[in-house]
Amino acid sequence: MSTLDAYEQEIAYQVESIPMLMQEMKGRWLSKEEQLNALITGSGDSFAAAMLAERLSGFRIQCIDPFELSSMLASRRMLYIVSVSGSTRAVLDAMDRARGYGMKVVAITANAESKLARGADSTIIIRFKRTGVLTAGSIGFTASLVASASLAVKMDDVSVDVKAVFSKAGDDARDIMLAEQNYIVGDALTYPLAVYGSAKLYEVLGARASYCRLEQFCHMEVFSLKEGDKVLILSSEEKARMLADGLRSNGIDATLLEYCNDEGRCNVSYEDETLSRLLYYTFLLQITVLNNAKRLGLRECAFINHRLLGLSSSLIY
Repeated sequence: MSTLDAYEQEIAYQVESIPMLMQEMKGRWLSKEEQLNALITGSGDSFAAAMLAERLSGFRIQCIDPFELSSMLASRRMLYIVSVSGSTRAVLDAMDRARGYGMKVVAITANAESKLARGADSTIIIRFKRTGVLTAGSIGFTASLVASASLAVKMDDVSVDVKAVFSKAGDDARDIMLAEQNYIVGDALTYPLAVYGSAKLYEVLGARASYCRLEQFCHMEVFSLKEGDKVLILSSEEKARMLADGLRSNGIDATLLEYCNDEGRCNVSYEDETLSRLLYYTFLLQITVLNNAKRLGLRECAFINHRLLGLSSSLIY
């Protein structure tokens, strides 16, 4: 099985695995007081998942880069570490530093036998179906998203039709054409998914991408846009609509991606609607990258044969 075939297969596995994981994550919710006492961290895709937990908690849970853990931050007494493999050097170092500061560590991982799981005070195991082939992260990220979200959102009160959300994302992704240079713009909630989506463009397509905050994009990246660039905007905010319209009227290929509920409302704050929106954008980005890889005739994900793969691995593990 090629790495791209594995990427496609693991995207499809989400329809079955994610609802089961959501059931398993019931009862994980932290009280507001507990959230204020918690930090969360991760590397790569897991860092994006951690950022989503921060946002879903109303920023009561604080997300940090694993290298930024310090004695000052350790006044929060609990550190949640998100790592599918449980073997990333940066998060293992963060666990050791947290222990030195007297913090408790909770591992969120798929590998119960990893150094992270064995060293943590407790573990949240994320279970999902995999091909066993090394490939770009899809289901592992979504599982990490759900597990991280369960700290901030009461999964007991959430009802998400994952199959329907996945189907809508597939339909909406069908005609999205990426470019040599791409910008993914997120709002207050979806910015971490702009980070994740850019990672998939790097890993699968080897394409150039920038992840941007909606407000800051209007101040900065907008001035770097050139004819032929692609802008994807993950938002239902009015400013996002104005941006998309303005870019298109100036000859820039911009696509506004909105997730609306069955009643046609696009800005809702119910927890199940919020989680549905996050899953929709996650699936849409994954499928968009897959579709574009197929259009290009790719058989393997770009990272697998990249000349700097060895360097990357030596710095990560």
